[in-house]
Amino acid sequence: MAIRLDYGVPTDRSGLNVRFAVEKGWFAREGIDLDVKVVFGGPEISAAYDSGALKIGELGTPPGVTAIARGHRFRIVGSGLQRGVSLNFLVAPDVADWNGLRGKTLGALTLGSCSYWYLRDLLAQHGLDPDRDVTIRGLGDDYANQLDLFRRGEIAALLSAEPNGALGEYLGLVRSWGDVHALADVPPLQWVIQVANEEFLAAEPDLVRTVVEVTRRASRHLALHRDEWIDFTAAHFGIPRIAAEVAVAREQPFIGIDGLLDRQGLENAVALQHRLGAIAERWPVERFVAEDYSGWTGVGREAAE
Repeated sequence: MAIRLDYGVPTDRSGLNVRFAVEKGWFAREGIDLDVKVVFGGPEISAAYDSGALKIGELGTPPGVTAIARGHRFRIVGSGLQRGVSLNFLVAPDVADWNGLRGKTLGALTLGSCSYWYLRDLLAQHGLDPDRDVTIRGLGDDYANQLDLFRRGEIAALLSAEPNGALGEYLGLVRSWGDVHALADVPPLQWVIQVANEEFLAAEPDLVRTVVEVTRRASRHLALHRDEWIDFTAAHFGIPRIAAEVAVAREQPFIGIDGLLDRQGLENAVALQHRLGAIAERWPVERFVAEDYSGWTGVGREAAE
């Protein structure tokens, strides 16, 4: 009998490699009936991993390490498909420059999410006070409707992952000003982390390992078969292939196909959250990673090779 398991993701566009593996039947072959469950926002999905409502899944590193440092009971077991930060700054077409954002409402996945922290830094570096010059709205479930929010004028800008930007440009609803690294001096981070609830890790280590290995296989397959990656993105999310092609081209430089963590990127994430006051102590990265998995997540010797 197949093992029933939910895999958590923080947005409706996250976990493409996991969704691909589900469709291919790769989890089913391992005796796992896996379903992708969306809990919008880093702090929100962290609470689900802490309580055990979600046993395994992924989220962004900034809210993830913040939650662990504050006592949440889950640990990192690998890297998601997007090892680097792949966030594009989407802006309403009628906004001409940074000054044009003053007085506007900007979106973030949720307050405390990856895009929230990066957005604050981005605005500050362009002379805007994120607390006084703009209003930042945590979108939550409305993140899935972000293009409709642009259409209705409810938000003027948003840091967003693909394929949202490519689709929004195709529809004429937004312009992408570029990825966050091109627009601001922000540290390169390990962006998406795979995590597992501590009790689940202790009780089902082989199951955790199998889930991670299947997702790695899917990541490698997509990276080596770009046309299939584009086709799956278009079909799964119901978007034009031309938009999917742009989305994949934007994401490709940031992906990791081996599931290994970027040690320096993880250290940078911890340092960033400490600098921003989100965590009180700057822990070594080993305290965030599941001890039994440190050899094959890339923390330590493998990351340096």
